[in-house]
Amino acid sequence: MLNGTIADEHEVLTACLAQLHIGERQVVRSLTRSGLQVPADERMLSYLRENLEGLNEEILNDFLAKNREHHPIEPDLNPGGRLVCVGDEEFEHIFRDGDGWARFRREFPESNGTLRFSRVGFDRDVTQAMLYAGQQFDWKVGSGGFWLFSKLDGEWTEAGRAGSWLS
Repeated sequence: MLNGTIADEHEVLTACLAQLHIGERQVVRSLTRSGLQVPADERMLSYLRENLEGLNEEILNDFLAKNREHHPIEPDLNPGGRLVCVGDEEFEHIFRDGDGWARFRREFPESNGTLRFSRVGFDRDVTQAMLYAGQQFDWKVGSGGFWLFSKLDGEWTEAGRAGSWLS
């Protein structure tokens, strides 16, 4: 059984997006991405266990279960409707050559780059949550990592972060 509801995931995504540099009409990959290879690489799981303080196996297992497959961002995982979903085919067309970022900026002037994120894993009590978020701003400017959030007094706040890539 999975922990939390789509509404709970929506709340955590809203808190995470508030921490990121996103535009008014932020471009996001249309399907969720876990930030992990499938099946999950044991080295990366060990890295998360060691570097994401507060992460427990229950949260990690829920995260892995929810992210076995990609899920559509629309309509449930688009807080405030400010995310513009771009499918893989369109994404590949935009970035087909060295002019990709110039083309992207012409087509999506209100976006600060591209964003991708995962479904949210929770503990049983839905008071701890983990997700992956990655951003790309240019060919060699971007980062991605795993975020841990805690629910305190009804609000989701960042409790930790572990980077997985930087360019």
